[in-house]
Amino acid sequence: MMTTIRISPDELTPSLLKKVKALFENEKELEIIIKPVSGSGLSVNETPEEYVLRVNKAIDNLENGSEIVSYPEAEFETLTNDLMKGK
Repeated sequence: MMTTIRISPDELTPSLLKKVKALFENEKELEIIIKPVSGSGLSVNETPEEYVLRVNKAIDNLENGSEIVSYPEAEFETLTNDLMKGK
């Protein structure tokens, strides 16, 4: 399983790390990539309650396999290569 979560730096809390660890508890090794992004929509004012609901819904979707978009590996590679080339 692979997921991308966009958060603001102040939302990177021990609680979030516990949830990530729980999602991958049966894995022996993880790769974590952290990079700045712009235009992610995170600057929209969101109450702490709305934020928690959004993150919990995303975690529930991952755990239940709902609202997940997946591609065969070869198709995904082609898509990402095309996007990187600006096609």
